[in-house]
Amino acid sequence: YDTPLGPRLTELAILVAARELNNQFLWTSHEPNALKEGLDRAVIDAVRDRKGVSGLPDKEALIITLGRTLYAHRKPDARLFARARRVFGDVDLVNLVALFGDYAAIVMVSDAFDLQLRPDQTPLLPIK
Repeated sequence: YDTPLGPRLTELAILVAARELNNQFLWTSHEPNALKEGLDRAVIDAVRDRKGVSGLPDKEALIITLGRTLYAHRKPDARLFARARRVFGDVDLVNLVALFGDYAAIVMVSDAFDLQLRPDQTPLLPIK
């Protein structure tokens, strides 16, 4: 999980994956890590509650928007892609998209094998 994005933004991308793919196991495993790495509670809440990104820091808002778009449509529009490329640069953007892909695979495995929280864990993601 040592990406050029750094641990805070990497954890954000993982939370976006967990939320967009509705995976309780992944979310509950990573929300505490995100807080430990300094991710702001407002950013976590925006992801968890599927709120808009207005008012969030630019990189965080862009990671959320890009992740939501990739999971919903598989491809960003030209404007979003150009903005992400400008903000992150080619290398970090490739790493970010690959991270989203890696976690889609991890969610698929955890769903296929029906991974559950430990009995002592409280679910942190509201899934309806």
